[in-house]
Amino acid sequence: MPSSQPSRPSAWVLPAFALPVAVLGAAALWLGLRLVLRGPGVGWCVWVAPLIALDVAFMLRLAAAPAGRLRAGLAVLGTAAAIAFGYWTVVAAEMAALIGLTIPESIQRLGPSLFWTLVERGTSAWEMALVVTALPLAWWLAR
Repeated sequence: MPSSQPSRPSAWVLPAFALPVAVLGAAALWLGLRLVLRGPGVGWCVWVAPLIALDVAFMLRLAAAPAGRLRAGLAVLGTAAAIAFGYWTVVAAEMAALIGLTIPESIQRLGPSLFWTLVERGTSAWEMALVVTALPLAWWLAR
């Protein structure tokens, strides 16, 4: 149950460092799974999105972020950022394999227009539902 007293600013030092670690770690996990599970019919491993919500919410809890709407909002924001960056890295890895670049080069060169076109073409309605479901799941787990 959230307390009615405002939290101290010093209570947010560790969570401020934990959130970017959770975002980058989740995106790296997604890319790693996609590279390991590469093959026909695998898709882009979008089923990882709810796991990202779980990871970000529990990372904030482990970092002792005070309970409440702020922690839940940060969990949603972190989940959205991790999903966006994870998608970006997976799409960039696909492009890197096609045109002979390394993954970091492709991450830097991939433009938003091409990224969005590939996401629209390569993501089914079921996969988008998983992505959209991850955001309220993050809120619920972090509240």
